[in-house]
Amino acid sequence: MNKPPSPAVVDGARKSLLGELWSFLNRDIRTFRWWQRNTPDTIAQDLSPPKPILGTGPAPEIISEVNPKQIEALRIRREILDWRDDFHFQVTEKALQAKKALENRVEHEFANMGFLRLRLFTKPSIEVLEDHIESCVKSEMQRFSRIEETVLRQRLATWLPHRHESVSIWIMWPKLELDTRLALEFKDGNRAQIMTALDEIILGENGLADRYRRWANQYASQILEMQHAQSDSI
Repeated sequence: MNKPPSPAVVDGARKSLLGELWSFLNRDIRTFRWWQRNTPDTIAQDLSPPKPILGTGPAPEIISEVNPKQIEALRIRREILDWRDDFHFQVTEKALQAKKALENRVEHEFANMGFLRLRLFTKPSIEVLEDHIESCVKSEMQRFSRIEETVLRQRLATWLPHRHESVSIWIMWPKLELDTRLALEFKDGNRAQIMTALDEIILGENGLADRYRRWANQYASQILEMQHAQSDSI
């Protein structure tokens, strides 16, 4: 038969339990942090790598794997391609303006020609419009070429400093096409055909503006090849 615990043992256990309860009640409630237990933030915090201790030694040297020469070559390549695209835009804009000015001259000629010249004593369209084509289109496009040549020379000094390249924007003037397509009589019944022919000669496929754009493409390709050869030799 088991004997009951002695009063001294019971009293000691009771005092121990009361002591632990008293210590628990006197703890700062902020130390419990029961609301953060097993939350995604605390789990992530526990799993995150320890933060490095600053000031414990020299920072490791970061070695770049990018060749500075390649960066410079890419920058120049981008500038060359930007020049080409801007040239395309400028020459197309100039050709549109020239075509509009020429159309106004054509309308002026029709409006100021008498009945007999429009109906009976007609001339080939190229004879009537030759001076207008010269002043509105050919002269304006030549002036545009001279301006662009100056701009391009300045840029070449930056793109190819070790070379001395000359620049000449030379585009064959479509005289034969003008003579052929504008051989029709300059009369009111041919007005639409005349306007269509002028539009195609200036802005159409293989027209004047298209020839300028193709020249820019070829010249930009040549510059890129020279620039690439130059960067390899440095």
